[in-house]
Amino acid sequence: MNQQANQTINIENSAIDNNEKSREKTFMRFFTELTAENLIQINEIFAPDAHFKDPFNDVYGIDAIKTVFTHMFDTTERPKFRINHYASNQQILFIQWQFSFGKNKTMWAIDGSSMVTFDNNDQVKEHIDYWDPAEQIYSKVGLLRPLMNFLKSRLTASNDYSK
Repeated sequence: MNQQANQTINIENSAIDNNEKSREKTFMRFFTELTAENLIQINEIFAPDAHFKDPFNDVYGIDAIKTVFTHMFDTTERPKFRINHYASNQQILFIQWQFSFGKNKTMWAIDGSSMVTFDNNDQVKEHIDYWDPAEQIYSKVGLLRPLMNFLKSRLTASNDYSK
């Protein structure tokens, strides 16, 4: 395994060296600087038959991936990704991130992680997001909050060890 795979590096958007040309840095810069206007750059980042998956979408191909992000820009206000940590080896990049956005005059922040796999052309062939919509969205929505709290209380092993 590559020595870099064992390193986790703190990174903030401004800490990404714009002069470094690694595919990992290019990918992370793309997402931290993503806007509706520069979404067209997705063609340079993702392979034509790339796979993207998150809790709400499971799509293949650049056009479908572009549709997911276009929908994000159409339905949220000021969406922004911040990368907190990352680790990589020769083919896989793991990212811990925070996605913040506005919706209905409320600011939201979702913490998650991504596993990104690159092809031999240094393009993303698979991007899978991992985050918990039950905890980070459903449990905060008015009508769903009581149901989510009830389900959580029924599924929790014990409250004796909680902080």
